[in-house]
Amino acid sequence: MKSICCLTLTCLIFLSSLCTAQNNVNGKGQPYGHWMYDKATYGVTEEGDYKIMSLLQYDSARLEQEEGSYTGRLAVKYKASRADITTYNYDGDSLSVNDGIWNQYDTATGKLMLTTEYYNGIVLGRKEYGAEGGLVKYTYTNYEADSSIYLTYMDNHVFRKEFYPPGTGTNKVTQYYPDHPLHIANAEPELNVNFLSRPLVNFNTKLIADTEVTITNFISNGDIDILNKKNQPVSLPLTLRKGKPYDITIQYKPKPSTYNFYDTIAITTTGSQFTYKIICSAWAAHIDRNNVTTLQNVKVSKSKDRYFFIKGCGSVTNFSISDEDGRVSNYAAMGGRVTAVDLNEYQPGAYTIDVTMGDCETEGSGINLKIVE
Repeated sequence: MKSICCLTLTCLIFLSSLCTAQNNVNGKGQPYGHWMYDKATYGVTEEGDYKIMSLLQYDSARLEQEEGSYTGRLAVKYKASRADITTYNYDGDSLSVNDGIWNQYDTATGKLMLTTEYYNGIVLGRKEYGAEGGLVKYTYTNYEADSSIYLTYMDNHVFRKEFYPPGTGTNKVTQYYPDHPLHIANAEPELNVNFLSRPLVNFNTKLIADTEVTITNFISNGDIDILNKKNQPVSLPLTLRKGKPYDITIQYKPKPSTYNFYDTIAITTTGSQFTYKIICSAWAAHIDRNNVTTLQNVKVSKSKDRYFFIKGCGSVTNFSISDEDGRVSNYAAMGGRVTAVDLNEYQPGAYTIDVTMGDCETEGSGINLKIVE
């Protein structure tokens, strides 16, 4: 388990002179008691307690501290697990560690951003908060089972739970809505569409109920349909029996004029005020790495399509659109993302597209683009 380093003691000592008397350092240069200080570089204010401990407190495996550094790392055994502790000014068998609850606040707004809970320097868990104040992530370690757990929240409910089986650190298990009667095998599907060569994609997942659950509605935009295993629209209401998985297919056929990277499917159930959600990330483009080298002609409509999309590959994809008079418009798709070209910026006519996907060593040149009204 990796330790997360705090400020070096040099910074702590310097900042203590700017703060109140609560920021105490003993004769060995070890911080203790309650501290509050600004970490201007990160735009946060942090506060919490330091505790001076004896090394004999721990079942220690090793202590690492670079020469000239005020911080070190102590690897310890804790219950059935191991933990890394950040220490400050180790001296003899004495060291200073974080203890109790540490909070980070946004300097500009004063809102709570992060809470970390320590026990004698050992990180028990961390909670991250969103701009509206709600909990968005909670990470903690079950030291008795030697397992780390990662929870992601949506609408104040656990949306995703990730954990590693005890003692392995590998083979991550992911569960969606673990605290609710209805579970979704994969509530974060990635959908990949090419408007020209693959305009429709199907994604299969399962719904599993702990108790009998009746689904009253699937709510999505017009680009998504929910189908049963016979490839027919799901008949509603749909009653799921306890422990019996129900297969569904998410069929996605976006239109360039309405395409968004994220599409949400909302699932409502009888007698519940809670709404389940499937968050779809959708990659849709006219040109991507799969057709850029073979594509010769593209025809798009200003009124029907509205946009022309290119999905980049690698860190930067550069492409240009040239008209018949030699005027060139240059674009870049960064980090493999989708870049939209607004067709309202062009008059109907014939154009030429040249694409270079640098990191992927893939390019297309002289692609004919016809824009119609």
